[in-house]
Amino acid sequence: MQLIEIKIENFRGIRSLTLPLDRLTVIIGENNTGKSTILEAIKFVLSRGFGARRSAFSDYDFHLKDINSTPQNAEPITIILHFAENYVDEWPDSLIQQLGEICQLDPEGLHHIWFKVNGIFQHNTAGFETSWCFLNQTGDELRLKNATPLNLISKFAPLFFLSALRDASQEFGQRGPFWSGFLKSIQLPDEQREQVEGMLREINASVINSNIGLTEVAKTIADAGQFVPLNVDDPVSLEAIPTRVFDMVGKIQVFLKSSHGTKLPLHRHGEGTQSLAVLMLFQAFVAVNLAEVYAPESRPILALEEPEAHLHPSAIRSLGSFLENISGQVLIASHSGDLVSRVPIMALRRLYKHDGDTKFGQVESETFTEQELQSIDCNIRLTKGHYLFSRCWLLVEGVSEFHMMPAIFEIMGYPQDHINFSVLEVSQVVNKGEPFIKLANSLGIQWFLMADNDSGGDSCIRHVSNHLLPGENLSDRALQLQLDIEHEFWHNEYHEYITGLISNRRKRQIESESTNETEKIQLIIKSAIKKVGGKPAFAQILVREARQRGKDSIPRTIQDIINRIVYLAGGLT
Repeated sequence: MQLIEIKIENFRGIRSLTLPLDRLTVIIGENNTGKSTILEAIKFVLSRGFGARRSAFSDYDFHLKDINSTPQNAEPITIILHFAENYVDEWPDSLIQQLGEICQLDPEGLHHIWFKVNGIFQHNTAGFETSWCFLNQTGDELRLKNATPLNLISKFAPLFFLSALRDASQEFGQRGPFWSGFLKSIQLPDEQREQVEGMLREINASVINSNIGLTEVAKTIADAGQFVPLNVDDPVSLEAIPTRVFDMVGKIQVFLKSSHGTKLPLHRHGEGTQSLAVLMLFQAFVAVNLAEVYAPESRPILALEEPEAHLHPSAIRSLGSFLENISGQVLIASHSGDLVSRVPIMALRRLYKHDGDTKFGQVESETFTEQELQSIDCNIRLTKGHYLFSRCWLLVEGVSEFHMMPAIFEIMGYPQDHINFSVLEVSQVVNKGEPFIKLANSLGIQWFLMADNDSGGDSCIRHVSNHLLPGENLSDRALQLQLDIEHEFWHNEYHEYITGLISNRRKRQIESESTNETEKIQLIIKSAIKKVGGKPAFAQILVREARQRGKDSIPRTIQDIINRIVYLAGGLT
C-alpha cells in the first residue's frame, strides 16, 4: 500500500496542510516550516497502539494560533493518512480480503483507505483524548464490525523511522532499536553453546596465565572476601574475552578497514562514516524485519530525517541516487542541495510559510516541456541544488549582474545569506529563463527579473507577463534598466572612474570614432571591460569602487530592485 497523501490540521506548527506523497518524496524548506512535523505525524499514526481512549497526544502537540491559545481551547488535532492503488489490481486479493470494508472502491476501479486520528480536549473529563477511525469517500466515519483493520494497517504499511539525532555508539549498542534486534536473534543450541563457551574459557585461560602477575592480582582481590561476602570457591576471575555466548554477543562491534588497511572499530572512524553505517544498518534492519515479521503484501514506509548528516558532499550525492532505488516508500526531510541534486525534481515538496500558514510547492510534469525540464536539471538541480532552498530568486540577463548583485546587496546592508536569495542568469536558458519563473511559481519561491533595455530585455519582459499572479502588475515582478547595469553606474557619477580604466590613446580613438554621446559611452564601457579582462573582472573592479564610495553611490534603479527582493524574501531573517 502506498501512502499517497497526508492531511494535517492543528498539529504542532501546522494549522492546515494537505500534502501529496510519491514513492520517493523529499521534503525541503527552511527551519520551522514543518518538515519534521510531517514525518512525526505519520510516525504518530502508524507507531502507536490503537484503541486506548486516553490521549497519546501531549499538550505541545496542539497548534496554538496566538498568544492567548492553550491546548485546552485549541482546535482539535486531525491527521488523515490516505492510502491508494496507483493502478487497477495493484493490491493483491489477499490484502483486500483482509482489510475488507475499509477498502473503498472509486469509479475508476482503484481501492482507497482513509485512516484518521483525532485529538481533542474533553471538558467533561478534563483530559485529552485520542480516537482512531476509517473514513469513506465522502469523509464520513465507517462503522466497523470489529477492530481488526486497526492492527492490519501497521502490518501492511509498517513504518520504519530514522531520526536526525542519531549516535552510532547508541545505534550499534545493545539497546539500539535496530542493532539489538540482530543481537537477540543469535540463539545457539545448548550443545553448541556449551562447546563454544568451553573453547572461550580455554582461550581466556591461555591469555591470563601467560602473565603470572595477573594470577597474583586475582589472589589479592580475593582477599576482599574478608570485608564483603564473596563466593568461597574461586571468588575472582579475570576475563580477557567474554567466556559466555550471551556476554560475547552483547559486545559484538563493527570494524571497518581504513584506506591504508588498518582495521578500526566503527566509533574510531569519522562522524560521516558512522552516520552512513547507521543508514546501512537501518536498511538491513528493514529488509530482515520485513522478511521475518511482515506479510509478503506489506510495503514499508521509510521515514528519514536529514540522512545527509555528517556526510561529505560526494557521499550525499551518492546517497541521493541510492535512496531512489530502496524498496518501499521513502519519505525524507532534508536540508541538502547535494541530496536534492540526485533525486527527481518531481519528488520534491518545498514547504514555506505564507501569512503564518504552512504551504507547499511541487513540480508537476505536465506544467513543463521536456526541454524545460532538461534546462532546469542542467542549470539548477544537478549543479546548484541549493538554489531550491532560497526564498527569492533574482533573475538577471548577463554575467555582470550575476557577479555584481550579491556584492551590491551586501554594500546596501543586506547580506545574501541573511536575505536568503539567489541570483540566476537566464541569458543562456531556453525562452529567456521562462522555465525558472515557472519552477519558482511551482515551488513557492518568490522571484524578480532585472532586464536590460534592448531586444533581449524586451523578450524577457514579455515572458514575465505570461506568469503574473492574479492582481499583480508587471512592476511587481520585473524592471528594465536604462540600458544595462554598467550604464546605470556610468550615469551615477562613475563615468570618470570607468573612463580612467582605459588608456589615453584609446580615449582619443573613441573621440574620433564616435558620432554621438551615446555611442561614445558605449565604446568607453566596452573598452574598459576589455582592458581589465572581461565582464567578471570589470564587475569585481566596479564593486570594489562601490564599497569605497558606500551605499549612497549605488544607482537608484538598482536600489529599487534590491528593496523589492528584500520585500519578496520577507526581510532579514
